[in-house]
Amino acid sequence: MKSLIRSDFYKLRKAKSFWVCMILAVALAVFSVLIMDFSVKLMDKVPQQAAQEEAALEESGLNISTDGIPMSSADLNASSMLLMQFAGTTTILISIFVSLFVGGEFSHGTIKNLASKNHTRTQIYLSKIIVSVIAAIVMTLLYAVVATGLGTALWGFGKVDSSFVANACKGIGIEFLLVSAFTAVFVMFSMLIRQSGGAIAANIFFLEFISLIVMFGEMIINKIFDTSITLSNYLIDTNMTQIATSDITGKLAARSICVAFGFFIVATAIGLISFRKRDIK
Repeated sequence: MKSLIRSDFYKLRKAKSFWVCMILAVALAVFSVLIMDFSVKLMDKVPQQAAQEEAALEESGLNISTDGIPMSSADLNASSMLLMQFAGTTTILISIFVSLFVGGEFSHGTIKNLASKNHTRTQIYLSKIIVSVIAAIVMTLLYAVVATGLGTALWGFGKVDSSFVANACKGIGIEFLLVSAFTAVFVMFSMLIRQSGGAIAANIFFLEFISLIVMFGEMIINKIFDTSITLSNYLIDTNMTQIATSDITGKLAARSICVAFGFFIVATAIGLISFRKRDIK
């Protein structure tokens, strides 16, 4: 198992896709901060617009909130935006990287060679999960460091109280768990499809459209049955956003951790069972 992990880390260091995604993470961090700076300055001129748009969405049955997001330049500083930098902005890059890193192993015949040696399929799968999760966390951390650094240069870090460090560490830890859950799903699709292009398509679809489908379902249920249901509270990206923009209560933390472990375990189980049962061509 250790030799497999060492081998996968070696492949990671040599993978062009990893370094390209790291560079893109830096560029995305700079772009996101500049867009936030521009947007908040624009909001200074139309302060009621966000509240009106949020109210309209709630009337339509959509569970969307702007709580915790600065609505004016006076509220904007790097410390208030710290957790937002960990809240899923890099997941699109992670999905592409994992699809290429894991899916490419089948295209190149590497997986078949590993399986023919003294390595179990469980060991091979777990090694891919471990290395992919670490790569995803490194990518997310790089994005957050660059975004926070640039945000501090533009807006200042802001005043913080004695509980800031503890709350930030707790929030970042939960965000990393949720990033790991997303990564497990990306590895699962890559192992199921066994081809980089198809895996990229499946992973991006899951990332971009599952939340929309669930929120659309919520809206229909709310309209037809005149009842409030929030299935989106049990999605990974929803919990990422809520951890970053809300007070991290015990209930929210527990739910987010359960969602992270739930998706991670289910995705890993599905991917591993499929990988163990199917022939490798």
